[in-house]
Amino acid sequence: MKIRIAIAAAAVAVALAGLTGCGASYDDKVAACRKELTERSEDATGKPKGCADLSKDDYARLAIVVAAEKEGWIDENGDVDMGEMIEDGSEG
Repeated sequence: MKIRIAIAAAAVAVALAGLTGCGASYDDKVAACRKELTERSEDATGKPKGCADLSKDDYARLAIVVAAEKEGWIDENGDVDMGEMIEDGSEG
């Protein structure tokens, strides 16, 4: 009887691991959304389909980061380049 319980428990564990491994991880979904935001045109509006699984807050943060990167406001270290931001703002 103990062997049957152990086998059943192992089967359930394997099944659960398989189910959670089938879908993309949240990090994969964030990466896919980032790629889609980076590649879309400036005229595009709305939340891309590839970003549907992200939380509202995560999507908003990612959209802001991608926009800042496109404007050249992020330096090679990943920090905000305030000089570039101010320069762009004064060109207006």
